[in-house]
Parts: sequence; structure tokens; C-alpha cells
Amino acid sequence: MDAAGIIDQLTHADGLPKAALKVATARRVEMVPIFLREIETYLALGAANRREQRTPLFFIFHLFGQWREKAAYRSLARLLRSPGDELDAILGDAITTTTHRVMAAVFDGDPQPLYEIICDPNAEEFVRSRMCETIAMSVLRGELDPKGVARFLRDAFMELEPRAQCYVWQGWQSSIAMLGLSDLKPLVKRAFDRGFIDRYWLAFEDFTRDLERSLQFPGEPQRRPGDDQFTLFGDTAEELSGWYGFSDDYLRKDQAGLGQAGVEPHRG
Repeated sequence: MDAAGIIDQLTHADGLPKAALKVATARRVEMVPIFLREIETYLALGAANRREQRTPLFFIFHLFGQWREKAAYRSLARLLRSPGDELDAILGDAITTTTHRVMAAVFDGDPQPLYEIICDPNAEEFVRSRMCETIAMSVLRGELDPKGVARFLRDAFMELEPRAQCYVWQGWQSSIAMLGLSDLKPLVKRAFDRGFIDRYWLAFEDFTRDLERSLQFPGEPQRRPGDDQFTLFGDTAEELSGWYGFSDDYLRKDQAGLGQAGVEPHRG
């Protein structure tokens, strides 16, 4: 399978293209610049053209995470600032499930691209939320200055938009809890009191419990034993094989016309 064949398989495969993922990984050095061009070509398209075509970007995104490919960090950050409907068409459930784990895996030491996503009111709110957790993960891994991140999170209380309920505030409070930033607890209380964080999502008592756990077990991102949502993204085929959208049951229903219309198989 040559590079063109890999791109074709990643673009048009009905299920999980394990063979193409394996060959791409074996030919990583060759595929990295090709994959980066795919991202930049997509970003250069007009909005109408972006929506009209299928892309291999879902699998490219995750392969870069698997490979810990720091050269992809800035291109992926630009991709994550795409309009929400476009990003949903590309990444689907990965927006909430794996974006933070992939971006932490490709992080190159400069938090500015992540800060720009978090502070962009036009960026997808769940991505903004997850990028808050990405910076917390990077601090806990020793890759980012904790004092600088603490300043950013403190200032974000006054600078984040909207000044209303939005999921970005969920990630904001989550990262504060993960890092054990007890001095920012009053700001989190104010965010709850002002309705920035939906109480159906989380109560202030939940934040306090998470904060206390981080203070008790510093440097451990997981909230509960066995919780691996803050680990770096692993093997693409292995991780995605557990998603319902790649299961035999889903594919049988999809082929029989029983699947949800318009839902791509890459959704979890």
C-alpha cells in the first residue's frame, strides 16, 4: 500500500482501517509531511468546500497522537479552531473523548496555541473545555510551568467569553482541581454562583472533592481509581476498536440501512 492508498483507505473505509493504520505507522517518517499537507490543504479550503468532502483527518489526528508527533501540534491546534459543525463532521465524538489526550501527546512545550483555543469564543465549546485539561495534563507531566498556567487560569476568570453558561467553564474548573490550585477556589465558587457552570453538569461540592483529592495525591490526574481519561492517547487501532461506530453490530446496521442518517462510523 503506497501513500495514496493509505490516504484513500483513511478517507473512505467503512470500518476501522487497521491495515492502513499499521502501514502508515510503519512508514511514519514518510507519512508525517503528507498528513500535515492534508491538514493544511483542508484548512485552506473555503467553508462550502470543506463541508462537501470526506477527509482522512479523523485518523490522521489520532495517528499523530499515537506517534507523539510534536511537528503536528500547531497544525492540529489550528484544526481545532474550525467552526463547530465542521469539526463535528471530522472528529465526531472524539471532540469530547480524545482531543485532550491527543493534544497532550503532541504538545511541543509552547502553551500559546492551547491558550488561543481556550480564549477563542468562536471555537467549539467542548474543545475549549478539553484544552483546559490539556494544559493541566502537561503541567502534571512536567512539560509546562505550573506558575504560568496558574496565572493563565486566574486571569481567565475575567477574560473568558461568554460571561454565561458555556462548557469552557467546565474545563476551566476541572484544570484548577486537577492542579490543586486551592487559592483559585473562591473564583470557582463565583463562577458557580454566576451560573457559568451548569449545576446539572457539576456541583461546587464536586469541584471541592476533586480539588481535595488532587491535594491529597499531587501529580495524579485521575479523579477515581481506574479513571484513565487523562492518559496520553495510545494505539489508534486498539483504542478506536472499542468505539461502537466501528463495531460489527454498527456496521451491519449501517449496511442494512438501519444506522442513523448522516452519522459517520468514526463516532464512539
